[in-house]
Amino acid sequence: MYTNNPIEDGSEMHFDDGLSARYKTGDSTKLVTKGIRGKSASEKLSEEGLVKFSARVAIQVDVVRSFHDADGPPWKYSLFGNPNDPETFRFLVETLGSTALKSPVQVFERRCKIGETLIEKNFDLAFQVIYEFNLPAVDIYAGVAASLAERKRGGQLTEFFRNIKGTIDDDDMDQVLGAAINVYANKHKERPDRLIDMLNSSHRRVLACVVCGRLKSAFQIASRSGSVADVQYVAHQALHANALPVLDMCKQWLAQYM
Repeated sequence: MYTNNPIEDGSEMHFDDGLSARYKTGDSTKLVTKGIRGKSASEKLSEEGLVKFSARVAIQVDVVRSFHDADGPPWKYSLFGNPNDPETFRFLVETLGSTALKSPVQVFERRCKIGETLIEKNFDLAFQVIYEFNLPAVDIYAGVAASLAERKRGGQLTEFFRNIKGTIDDDDMDQVLGAAINVYANKHKERPDRLIDMLNSSHRRVLACVVCGRLKSAFQIASRSGSVADVQYVAHQALHANALPVLDMCKQWLAQYM
C-alpha cells in the first residue's frame, strides 16, 4: 500500500521491486534506473541485505512521520540522501544496506544531524537510527547536551540524561555531562551543581568545579580521592586566581605526600 508521501512510497516501491526481481522465476526483469548501468540493486544485495534494507526503510518511514511540514521537505530527513542529487541517488541504489563507514561524508553527516535532531522528538527512534547506521553516539549525545544547555532546557536535559544512562559507559557519560557543564559555566556563567554531582569520575568533578570557579569544592573532591595530581592542579589554579585560603589547604595536604 502506498501513500502520498514521496519518501515512503519511493522506499517501499524500491524494496518491493527488489524482492520481485530476486524471487521471480525465469528471466527476471531488470530494475533500470536512468543514468545507472549494470546489475540492479536487488542482484547486488544478498537475502540478508534485503532484510536489513527493509528494516532501514521502516526506520526511515518512522523518521519522516516524526517531523511536520514546517520542519521542511521529507527528503531533508532522508537517511539515504537526496534523490535529486545524481551522486547521492547513485549511492542509494548501488550501496543499499552499507554501513556508515562506507557512506559518503555528506550522507554520514546527514544521518548524524537527523539523529541529533530526532533525540528531542523521539529518543527511542533516535537510538534506533544511531544503532542501525553505526553513528557516533557519544558525539551526538554531547551535541544534544550542549544544545539543551545553551537553551537552558533543564527539564529536557534531565530527561535526556535519564534516557542515555546505561546506553554508554561511565567515562562516555561524563564526557556528555561535561559538554553541558561547560556551556553553563562559560556561556551562562552559572554553576550547574546538579550536573557536576552526576559525574562518575572524581577527576572530572575536580575539573568541572574548577571551570565553575568552585576551587574549595575542587580541593575537597581531589583530597578525598587521594589524587596528588588533582590537588596539584587545584593549587595551580588557586595560585592564578589568588585564592590564597584554597592554596594553603592544597599545600598542607601535599606536604603529607611529598
